[in-house]
Amino acid sequence: MQIHNSVTVSGLLHHIRSEKKDDKYFLFSVKQETPWNDGTTRKDFLISRAFLPEIQEQVKTLPEGTPLKVSGSLHSSKGSGDIYIYALEIEKVTV
Repeated sequence: MQIHNSVTVSGLLHHIRSEKKDDKYFLFSVKQETPWNDGTTRKDFLISRAFLPEIQEQVKTLPEGTPLKVSGSLHSSKGSGDIYIYALEIEKVTV
């Protein structure tokens, strides 16, 4: 079953190197760091796919670790249960 939801997430840009020859989307992830009570930091990565050419170019030009906000449609894959976002809008966040 595929689930579709509109979401906005923020975090740090993480480029994913892909060996796929199929270039219909650009693969990247949004890294979120959450401090825990024991002093450690939990690092989560939300895999993102940019299909729109203008979004692909925007993400490709941003350096690794850029703070950003990604809005799009949340999907879950059939079988594996992986969750990823189809990026429809990218906003660079200034800190």
